[in-house]
Amino acid sequence: MVDIVEDELFKSSIIKDVSYLDFDYIPKELPHRGPQLQMLARLFKPTLSNVSQNGVLIGPVGTGKTVIAKTFCPKLVNAARSKNIFIEYVHINCRKRSTDAMALLGILNHFDPRFPDRGFSVQEMLEVLRKQLIRRNAQLFVVFDEADALLKKSGSDLIYDLTRFSDEQSENKTPISLLLISQKPVFDLMDEAALSTFKRSNLINLGKYVRDELFDIVRQRVQLAFPPGIVEEDSIDLIADIAEEWGDARFAIELLWKAGVAADNRHEQSINPEHVRAAKAETFSIVTETKLRNLERHQLLTLQAIAKRLKNDGTAYVNTGDAEKTYGLVCEEHDETPRAHTMFWHYLKDIENAGFITLKKSGKGQLGTTQLISLPDIPAEIVQGKVNELL
Repeated sequence: MVDIVEDELFKSSIIKDVSYLDFDYIPKELPHRGPQLQMLARLFKPTLSNVSQNGVLIGPVGTGKTVIAKTFCPKLVNAARSKNIFIEYVHINCRKRSTDAMALLGILNHFDPRFPDRGFSVQEMLEVLRKQLIRRNAQLFVVFDEADALLKKSGSDLIYDLTRFSDEQSENKTPISLLLISQKPVFDLMDEAALSTFKRSNLINLGKYVRDELFDIVRQRVQLAFPPGIVEEDSIDLIADIAEEWGDARFAIELLWKAGVAADNRHEQSINPEHVRAAKAETFSIVTETKLRNLERHQLLTLQAIAKRLKNDGTAYVNTGDAEKTYGLVCEEHDETPRAHTMFWHYLKDIENAGFITLKKSGKGQLGTTQLISLPDIPAEIVQGKVNELL
């Protein structure tokens, strides 16, 4: 008898290397985040002269905050080493270490993995940290990721202590630089003493990725994770369109991975828009039978025509002309008289407003001006089945 667990674990996949689809993967090149890396380099350039600096990096989820920090910090460490300056870099996740003692323990574990997790006060731990840095003749660069979690739970005492770390030392200066990362503004969470150690201009604010930026990010991961020709260009387009609403690169990469899984489950050798729609349906589906039941008969016929055309053509989009022709055929199949063009257009807008389809203007390569229709949330095959039941 075949072991179904081993069979699943060892079966082949069209994904060449799934590690490139992991959220923790740091690509060699960060699409559309070069300016932010330059800003960090300008901000922390004084560390190469043994002068501490502090900065804040904020932005919504999936905008590249952590990956920017994890790209920049090793480069800073290497640049300093070329000048015989030693910087120790530590990355602390404040959701996991939301108290001063836990955050400090994370820093000390960088120097001594066996450092005890009990028995030392915060001030004693700071003194141990000082000795570690003096012994190494090194600066310290700390990234506090999700810094708002630490500030909300423990206040800003640790931030203040670290930013003023060298003030009492006339000799053996051991500068500490901080980069705070957060989805939300952090200055309002600091007391006046801690706030005085930050320059409000040392703030880098990341906006959401726009559609074309998401396309480039997905295409980069496609080139890394899949053999050539496996992922259709239409599929990359559709992933970028779906993720545009949130501007979230993580969501786009998750869609790509799950589309690959959907293709594997169907034993197919390429990723087409149907697989992307399946991934979206699993990840964040807004299509429900209740909403379908609220549609009128000709709205259902219009939706059925779109789904049928997309399924048969295997494409991400269908133009309004082709959709209307298929609508006429679907009406015949259900013994209905097709409505006029104006009514068909109203049906399109109705089902768009209900959240079942998206409409966008055609771009390059299309003759004239037309609208392109997509099903972003659920596979066309599933739409066909559900609508057929209602019809």
